[in-house]
Amino acid sequence: MSKNIKFIVFIFCALVSLQSCQHILDQAEEKRAQENFTSEFMGNYTGSYSGDVSGSLAINVRKDASVEVSRGVTGGSDSYLTHLIMSSFNTTTKSSQGFMLIGNMQTKKGTWEMGNLKGTWTVTKN
Repeated sequence: MSKNIKFIVFIFCALVSLQSCQHILDQAEEKRAQENFTSEFMGNYTGSYSGDVSGSLAINVRKDASVEVSRGVTGGSDSYLTHLIMSSFNTTTKSSQGFMLIGNMQTKKGTWEMGNLKGTWTVTKN
């Protein structure tokens, strides 16, 4: 192999190697950012929901913005896990009974749906 071809192959391998290293560094930086993230809404909230049916409401926002929503119903409770997207609830997740909050934690209020039933909710931070 001529010296020029060897040099070109060497440069190519070095560039591919550097690009792979940068990708690994980017992944490590993203993981650190996720580990250091704390939702500004972290904490426990209590309140109520009303409308077609009514009851008590408890929301626990975790450090990573995952959320446990629990509502009091006659004879028990109904709960589900979801996430906040910015300050708003991820509306693709519902409880086993079909209950879902719509709204955000910035205003601490919103609407709820459960099949054809609807209403409003509000909470305060404990």
